Amino acid sequence: MRTVNPDQHEKKRRELLGAALRRFAAEGVQASIASICAEAGVSPGHLYHYFPSKEAILEGIFQLVLDEATAHLSGDVQDARDLPALVADLYGGKGPSLLFDLLAESQRNAAIADRLRRHSAEMKQLLASAIARGQAAGLVDDTLPAAALATMLLAVLDGSKAIRLRDPAVDGGHAREMLLALVSRVLNFTRPAFPSV
Repeated sequence: MRTVNPDQHEKKRRELLGAALRRFAAEGVQASIASICAEAGVSPGHLYHYFPSKEAILEGIFQLVLDEATAHLSGDVQDARDLPALVADLYGGKGPSLLFDLLAESQRNAAIADRLRRHSAEMKQLLASAIARGQAAGLVDDTLPAAALATMLLAVLDGSKAIRLRDPAVDGGHAREMLLALVSRVLNFTRPAFPSV
């Protein structure tokens, strides 16, 4: 019986998720297993060894986003600038077009709608915990409920992913600076001036 190397298995799994993300970004959630396999350069049998279905691939993407956000937001808030910068760094995310496609598909697919809600709840809890740590350290306005603030910040982050879709000429770096200034003001830090357009 062949022994599975956990590191190699996880590396290949992430490569397959990357290929799936690229196809979902190009074709939407309706991208076929055949298309994903072609992108990854593997056979369907090889893909199914890692993911038994397209739903499992989507679940893997949700978990990948959550794992990366957890690693990103799990540290201590040591400075008044830390948390806004960490939040603003979530701006790019994994495939903004995939988010919008999933939101649209959730209107027709109850399973995707349920998974999106669970993912949102997980992200909200993660961000609320980071906000609460900042409040405990005296670096975040503690008159704002952490959970409600996390909900609003996630809505702002999701909305910010549409900026380049609405106006492709918008500079991504400038958009992040604006988002950082906005989040800093909401969290009641040093209230930096908004960057000039």
